[in-house]
Amino acid sequence: MIKSLPLAKASFRTFSDMPEHHSHQRFLIGQLTFDANSRELSSATESLYLEPQAYQLLSLFIAAEQGQLSRDQMIEQLWAGRVVSESAINKSVSLLRKAFAQLDPASPYIETLPKVGYRLCQPLTIEAPQQQAVEFVAEPAITTQTTTPAVVAVKSSGFKTKLGLGLLWASPLLFFVWWFFITLAPAPEQLTTPYMTAPVPVSHGQGVEYDLSLSADGAVLLYFSSQAEKKQLLLQQNKDQLQLLSEDNDISTAALSPDALQILWVKQNPQGCVVEWFLLAKPEQKKTVALCNTDAVVKLSWQNDSKGFYLRDRADKTQPYALSHYRLDTTAKQQITNPLSSESPTGELAFAESDDGKKLAVLRYMENQQTLLLILDSSSFVVLQQKILPLQATQIDWLGNQLLLSKGAELLQYSFDTDQLEFLFYTGRTVQSLAVVQQQIYYADYELDADIWQHDLSDNKARIRIGSSKIDRMPRVSHKGDLAFLSQRHGKDQIWLQPVGQNEYLLADLPGVPAFVRLQWSPDGESLIFSKDGALWQLIVASGQQRVLVAPEHQVEVANWIADGSGIIYSSQQSGDWQLWQLDLNTAATTQLTTQGGYSGYLLKDQLYFSKFHQDGLFQLDLTTGEEQLLIADFNKINWLNWSLSQGQIYYYQPDQGIRQYQLQSKENSLLLATPERFVHHYAIENQQLFYVKAGLPKGDIYKLVPDGAKSN
Repeated sequence: MIKSLPLAKASFRTFSDMPEHHSHQRFLIGQLTFDANSRELSSATESLYLEPQAYQLLSLFIAAEQGQLSRDQMIEQLWAGRVVSESAINKSVSLLRKAFAQLDPASPYIETLPKVGYRLCQPLTIEAPQQQAVEFVAEPAITTQTTTPAVVAVKSSGFKTKLGLGLLWASPLLFFVWWFFITLAPAPEQLTTPYMTAPVPVSHGQGVEYDLSLSADGAVLLYFSSQAEKKQLLLQQNKDQLQLLSEDNDISTAALSPDALQILWVKQNPQGCVVEWFLLAKPEQKKTVALCNTDAVVKLSWQNDSKGFYLRDRADKTQPYALSHYRLDTTAKQQITNPLSSESPTGELAFAESDDGKKLAVLRYMENQQTLLLILDSSSFVVLQQKILPLQATQIDWLGNQLLLSKGAELLQYSFDTDQLEFLFYTGRTVQSLAVVQQQIYYADYELDADIWQHDLSDNKARIRIGSSKIDRMPRVSHKGDLAFLSQRHGKDQIWLQPVGQNEYLLADLPGVPAFVRLQWSPDGESLIFSKDGALWQLIVASGQQRVLVAPEHQVEVANWIADGSGIIYSSQQSGDWQLWQLDLNTAATTQLTTQGGYSGYLLKDQLYFSKFHQDGLFQLDLTTGEEQLLIADFNKINWLNWSLSQGQIYYYQPDQGIRQYQLQSKENSLLLATPERFVHHYAIENQQLFYVKAGLPKGDIYKLVPDGAKSN
């Protein structure tokens, strides 16, 4: 069993978090400021969230004598002494140089020392700790809050410590270096964990490998391999022995039984969804053992004795995911969890049975980036323990009598006995699935990007409008042609802007905790609105200032401008279920418009056009008579995000078809554009220009982590 590793008196912490009892540390590097707590490098007008490798490298430069690092030191500190190529070192330095150049293009920050290494060549100063935290306070409507990245000046309460000035300055610097690496632990690989050795590659295919499951002894692996549009389900018994089980694109997920004799898979298409079971020795004798939902992301996991399985499913898009248990010998089914949408809109994320088969661990998504961890008795399914984790974990398995969790690219260990969440390993890419066999951790990782494309509807030609190595999405175009979008280039969602004929730039950070938002331009093209943490926000483009239009207690969800700019239509649960409300910007008064459901709506004169949360269809409500009618029957609920009404035209997405256009006057309904390849359901239309998001080809592999000192199979 792996021994727990306490983390500096903090019950919950990842390598990127900072214990509350430590003060806030900042560095002045030339004309820039580096915040070690938030991982932000800032100029006077802009901030960058550093990627993990750039962040770790900058931390090493700060700690190094005279700010100088050799290539050997970089290999030892960044890659734990593993053999890496020259290009890997160059790429790491290049990432950090690009960050410096974006914020201060006129000054060099990293100097190359031929045959030696690199040196941080700007003056470095450590700021004294802040005595008071700066609190973000938002007032409704009348108070503006600037959240455009900026550096807050902090007065030093004592002398400033500079590197390289002699022994007089050495003691406080050495204390800080010790505190920085032991307490903040910016470089994950430097932590004393049982998993210090390099991960061992298990798969070598092009494209991405995912949905990993293993036999109880780890001798047999089952996983999907996808390259371009080709998807294969593979059974692997060693590095060189692969068995192709299927190339059926309808198979969405699969799981290998612990005894390595059975397979479960989900066959899913618009016509139906079933769970099929078969023996590996008799694959032709398949048997349907469960039904599932056609539009759900179904997940499977075997019971430890290979006699039953757990299934994650939902009734429809409006309901959270729940967990059910199935017995293969008796065909008995039992729903074992029942999350409420008001408490957990998504429901169950992941689940795993313990090695002894006595406990079941379940991760349930909670709002504000929290996860509820439940431990159930595997016989009675009574909740034995539960804990809210202050992070959004996505994968889970048992590591002895403790739990292994993944959060993005981090692997973490949690113990109920000590109530501690501890860092184990940084994988470098997001963990898609994981499994543990005899303390050996297998994980499948992946990396994905997305670009924004522009399709000219008049000549039927498309081109990339916004492209990067990260995820760019949610295109929104003003009547002036300015393009706003969300981007994760700095490691978190931010609002970016590309004015007509200019390059894109960071417009503003999002307030509050990380969460998904939906943007919309104002009719005059001067501002954007979005809902966040229950509040309705307005972002003034020219100044970068943000203000709250509707306070969080009103639980705002989807918001759209009224065409003349006089108000906003938004959905809210404040009256019990999702209904539509109108905000009058002149009087600040709000009025409830619907009583029979409403989720996303546009107001045109006295006619309200809207969708509902719980049912398909687009509806029309006459506000003068109160008469409601169904306008478009085959309008899918998926359209809450992007459907729009502009100049008498309704644009919406129809699954398996593409983007459609409905003319209000003639009631003509036509296909505007067939579904593009790798289409993500984010799009906008303005002046015969269609902007949409197209995902890149995913990349990912399977690796094995072996505890230090243990032998690999």
